[in-house]
Amino acid sequence: MKTQLRFFYLLFILLMISMGQMALGKTTLIDGKITGRVTDKVTGQPVPGVTITIPDLKIATSTDADGMYLLKRLPRGEYLIQVSAIGYASETKVIDLGNTYSVDFKLSTSNYELSDIVVTALGNTTTRNRATIPITVVTNKMILEGTANTAIDLIAAQPGVNETTEGAGTTKPQINGLGFDRVLTLMDGVPQEDFQWGDDHGILIDPYAIHDAEIIRGPASLQYGASAEAGVISFKSAPLPDNGTIVGSVLTEYHTNNGYLGTSLNVAGNHNGFVWSLQSSGEEAHSYSNPKDGYVWGTAWNQVNARLVLGLNRSWGYSRLTISALHRRIEVPDGNRDSTGRFIFDSPQNGKIYPTRSDFLSYNANIAGDKILEEYQAWWQNSINAGKGKIGLDIGFTQSVHHDIDTGSIGSGNFLVNDIPYSFKYQIAGEKSGLKLTTGINGIYEWQNNGTAPPAPYVADYEIPNYTNFEIGGYAILEKNFKNLTLSGGLRFDRTDFVGDPMSLNDAGNIVPSATPGSTVQFAGFNNKYTGPSGSIGASYQLPDNNYVKLNVSKSYRAPAINELTSNGLNIGSNAVQLGNINLKAEQGYQIDLAYGYDGKDVSVEADGFYNHISNFIFANRTDSVSQGYPVYRFVSSNTAIIEGVSGHLNIHPAGAKWFELDNGFTYIYSHIPNSSDSTSHVPYTAAPHLNSEVKLRLDGGHNSFLRGTYLKFGLQHDWAQNNIYSALNTEIPSAQYTLFNAGIGTNFVNQKTGKIICALYVNCTNLTNVAYADHLNLAQYFLAYNGTPVTVTKQSQGIYNMGRNISFKLVFPFGSNGNKNVSAE
Repeated sequence: MKTQLRFFYLLFILLMISMGQMALGKTTLIDGKITGRVTDKVTGQPVPGVTITIPDLKIATSTDADGMYLLKRLPRGEYLIQVSAIGYASETKVIDLGNTYSVDFKLSTSNYELSDIVVTALGNTTTRNRATIPITVVTNKMILEGTANTAIDLIAAQPGVNETTEGAGTTKPQINGLGFDRVLTLMDGVPQEDFQWGDDHGILIDPYAIHDAEIIRGPASLQYGASAEAGVISFKSAPLPDNGTIVGSVLTEYHTNNGYLGTSLNVAGNHNGFVWSLQSSGEEAHSYSNPKDGYVWGTAWNQVNARLVLGLNRSWGYSRLTISALHRRIEVPDGNRDSTGRFIFDSPQNGKIYPTRSDFLSYNANIAGDKILEEYQAWWQNSINAGKGKIGLDIGFTQSVHHDIDTGSIGSGNFLVNDIPYSFKYQIAGEKSGLKLTTGINGIYEWQNNGTAPPAPYVADYEIPNYTNFEIGGYAILEKNFKNLTLSGGLRFDRTDFVGDPMSLNDAGNIVPSATPGSTVQFAGFNNKYTGPSGSIGASYQLPDNNYVKLNVSKSYRAPAINELTSNGLNIGSNAVQLGNINLKAEQGYQIDLAYGYDGKDVSVEADGFYNHISNFIFANRTDSVSQGYPVYRFVSSNTAIIEGVSGHLNIHPAGAKWFELDNGFTYIYSHIPNSSDSTSHVPYTAAPHLNSEVKLRLDGGHNSFLRGTYLKFGLQHDWAQNNIYSALNTEIPSAQYTLFNAGIGTNFVNQKTGKIICALYVNCTNLTNVAYADHLNLAQYFLAYNGTPVTVTKQSQGIYNMGRNISFKLVFPFGSNGNKNVSAE
C-alpha cells in the first residue's frame, strides 16, 4: 500500500508543479478565440440558434439572429469544432485557436441529426463515421424527447445495447451480450466503481445530470483498462457556456404509472474564462403496476443529487474540478406472496401482513427490504498545452456506500468502497500529417471495508472481505488519417493486484480475531496478481457517394472481479447465495467487428457484425445446493464463450419531405459455450433479439408561430422469444415474445416578440396498450416466495412482470442569455 500511496503523491506533485508553471506564465500568452457566421448553403441566409461546440473543451455557444457566433478566452491549440442545428446536417472542422480567428460555416438541410457527429470516447476526437469501431451517439435532443427512470434507461433502446432490471429504479447496462464488470460506465470521465459486480442496484448516476452519451460497442480495454472488455458508456454533462454568459434551466416531470416525480435545476456561467455549473435534482417513485401483478410490492425508490463544477480556461489549457453527491434509497422486490399470489410482507408491519393501497402508493422506500446507496465524487481534470501536444492529468476520489436492509431499519450488509481513479495522458495531433498519438497510464486504487455488525436480533451479512485493489495500465494509440482512409492501432499492458484480509466470525455473526476458539472462517486472506495485454488494429474507409466501411480486430483482457473471487454469503438483492473462486483466471478475448454504413440526404443506414471469443469465461454457475432456502451459485472460469451478433439502424429522412422521419434499430445476439450439454450451451442472460421502430411527424408552425419544433411520434418495440438459454437447474427460463406500442408529442412555446423559448413540453406514452410482459433481462421474474419460503421459478408467469402503461409529462423552462442570443431547451 505504501508503494501505491507514493505513486499518487508523485502524481499529485507533478500536477501541482505543472499547474503552477502554467499559471505563472499565463500573462505572456494570448487566449484563443474564434468567431464566424453560419448560413444556409442554398439560400445564403443566416441561421440563428446554431450550436457551436468544441467537445474537447466541453464549451459551447450559439449563433445570434444574424448567424454570428463568438467563443473567446479559450486554450490555444488545435481542436475539432462541431456545428449542429435542428433541420441541418452537422459540420466539423479542425481549427487552430492560436492562428484561426474567423471560420464561417455553410449548412446543408437534413432531418438526420447524427450525420458526421463528433465522438470523443475513443480518446482521439474524431467523427462517428471515421471511428474504426462502432459507436452509438445519444444526443441531448433524444434524451429530452424520451422517458426514463434511470441513467441506463436513456440509452437502452439503442442498437447493441440492453439493460438488466430488478424494478423500475434498478438497471444495469449490457453491450453486445455482456454486462456488469465487463462494461465500463463513465460520467465526465470518472469510472463508476459503485459495486458494478452487483445486479441488485443500478448505476449511481443522476439521469438529469446527463446531457448526452457515447457508447463504444466493442472491447475498449486499450483506452480504459480491463473493465471495458465489452465496451464503454460515456455519459457527459452539458457543455459550459461561452464567455460573459449565464444560462440554465428548470425541469419538472411526472409519470402516471409509478407516480414518478422529478425536478432538476441546472445553471452555468463563464466570466473571463472562469467557468462554473451547478446541477441539483430530486426524484421519487412509488410501486409500479402492470396488468398481471397489479402494483408490484417493493419497487418504490427515491434519490437526491447535487453536482458542482468549477474551472478555468486559459491560454495554457484548462482545469476543472467536479464535486458531486448522490443519495438513493430503493426497495428491492422479493416476490413474496401468499397461496393466492397476493403480495405479502416479509414480516408483519404494524400488525398488517398485506400491503395496503396506501403502502403501494407510498413514496417512502423503507417499508420492504431496501437499500441505502450513496455516491460521493471529486474529480480534477486538467489539460495543459505542451508544445504542439497536450498533457492530460486527471485524479479523483470516489466513495460508494451500500447498506442492505432486509427488515426494520438496520443494515445487515454494510459496504464502504473508496476509489482513487487517475490518468496521465499525452496527445499530439497534426492536421497536415494526419497523425494522432495518444499515450499514457491510467488505473485505480481501491479499498473496501465492511461495516460493523448490526445489534441483535439482526444478523450481519458479510458477502465480500475487506480488500485493496491496485490497477495500473500503460498504453499507446496511433491514428493516421488519409483523405478517405483512417488507420488506428495500439497496445496496452495491465496489472491488477488484489490483497484480501482474513475474516473470522463467532456464533453471533460478529467479527473476531483469526483462530478464536469456536469461530468460523468467513474469508481466508489472499494476494492475487493478474497481468495481461490488450491491443487493437482497425480501419475505416470513406467510399464514394457517402458510403463507408469499418474493420477492427481487438484483443481484450479482464481480471476477475472481487465478488467472483471471494463471495461467501447471501446476496439479499439477488435472492441467491454466491460462492467465489479464488483460483479464477483472467479472461482473454479476441473480437472482430465489421461495419458498413451509408449517410445520404434521404437515408442513413449502418449494419455492424461482431464475433467475440473469450477464454476463461467467468460466470455464476448454479449448483444443486440450497442454503437458507436460497439457491447456491459458484463462480467458474473453465469455459470458452463465443458471442456473435449483428446490430444496426436505418433512418429514412426524405429531403423532399422534411416533416417525416422513420427511425429503426435492430439487435440480434447469439451466445455459445462449446463442448457443453444442451442445457449449459449458452451464456446466461443473453438478450432476446429486438426491433425498435419510430415514425416522427414534424408540424412546423412557421417562424412567427407561438409553437415551434412541434412533433408527433409513434413507435413500437418488438422482442422475439428467447429460447437459447442456460436452462440447467432452472438457472434461466425461456422468455415469450412481446410487442409494445408507444406514442409521444412535443413542442416549444416561444415568445413571438423576442423569439425566446418560454418552455418545452414533452409527453410520452409507453406500453400504450398496457401489455403484460416480462423482458428476458428482467431479473425480478426469478423472484418468488410463498409465505417467506423461496421457490424456484420454472416459467415466466410465476415471476414479476415489467411496468404496464405509463404516461409521462416533462416541462423544461430555459433561462439566461448574454444579451444577444436566445436559449433553447436543449
